[in-house]
Amino acid sequence: MTGKTILIVEDDGIIATRLQGILSRSGYITPAPIASGEKAMAAITTALPDLVLMDIQLAGEMNGLIAAKEIRAHFDLPIIYLTAYSQPAQVQQAKVTSPYGYLVKPVAERELLATLEIALHRHGLDRALKESKEQLALALWGANLGMWDWDVPANLITCNGSWAELTGCQPARLTYHDWEQHIHPRDVSAVRDALQAHLDRRTSFWESEYRLRHKDDEGWIWLLLRGKVTQHDERGQPRRACGILMNISERKAMEENLRRLAITDPLTGAFNRRYLLQMMETEISRTQRHARPLSLIMFDIDHFKQINDHFGHDRGDAVLKNIAALVRERLRHTDIFARWGGEEFMILAPETALPQALALTETIRAGLRHSPVAPPVTASFGVAEYRADDTVDQWLKRVDDLVYQVKRDGRDHISYRP
Repeated sequence: MTGKTILIVEDDGIIATRLQGILSRSGYITPAPIASGEKAMAAITTALPDLVLMDIQLAGEMNGLIAAKEIRAHFDLPIIYLTAYSQPAQVQQAKVTSPYGYLVKPVAERELLATLEIALHRHGLDRALKESKEQLALALWGANLGMWDWDVPANLITCNGSWAELTGCQPARLTYHDWEQHIHPRDVSAVRDALQAHLDRRTSFWESEYRLRHKDDEGWIWLLLRGKVTQHDERGQPRRACGILMNISERKAMEENLRRLAITDPLTGAFNRRYLLQMMETEISRTQRHARPLSLIMFDIDHFKQINDHFGHDRGDAVLKNIAALVRERLRHTDIFARWGGEEFMILAPETALPQALALTETIRAGLRHSPVAPPVTASFGVAEYRADDTVDQWLKRVDDLVYQVKRDGRDHISYRP
């Protein structure tokens, strides 16, 4: 017993009765046959069957084709046509309504039952596929993911979800070259290398993080792409690749914020001691490879303890922030400015020999003297160019000794050593 309900829509009473008898004996539930399209719509609205077996030529103004179109528009029901006509034109009209079968009268019992069984099975598969697609779409939406599918021989990428929205693809299809045009120029090479590694089977999947130009030209957003080749041709060449895409801009912003916090002095906004030491190692290595000049400037605010004692620590903090801002205005983008500790600051100056470093230092010293910062402040400066045999500690000690010498000699001037 199937237990499935089949609605028969047939205006020939004899044929309708025969069909009902065959289906009932085979275990189907068969309500009273309907003779018109209008009554079929009313019956379906009242009680939804599992399948509609319908003649194309019906009594009334709504024939089977019109009724089927209305049914398919409002209900997820499989429809099988039963008709005495099989002209090509009528078959083409019937195909528009996506029927699950087309039987020509008179139909044999075995053919009818086989067609019904196949139609019900196919409809079950279609419904399961539709539900899976809906679940996938919901999962993609909930995870803010997009999907992409790349037809490699045709060089055509189909995308949906967030990718289509972000790139503004209408329709959501573009070539690989068009897709690359959206990528930040600094990221293209890494994306290509990761893709090639996977196409060459050196990696099991393709993964890239890159910046993409927003479709509304609102700037760059960060995306994570993951995917893999799913089909190869007979020569082993990639035929199809697919995967997902995720907007990771928020994560990247958090990472950048954490990185900034890890290398920045929270009071002045200058780099901290740890970052300066890292950059000193990096710049020393580069200087040793390319024999380029490198200088280090250290300065200590004169009588800073008196500022804290007389005006309070809040005023002292404000002075440090103002000094840091003043110094930054006079630095080049290649200079690295750091708070060494307390009222001590450092400037690492790549591509800078001692004469240029002294000129920069004098600019900063004069800026402090003429600054409107209250109370007025001065600083003691030490400047040392890197020597080929210096370690970081040796270089730091040399510049620290120079600052100490200035302090001992009266403050507010510059001491230097080649």
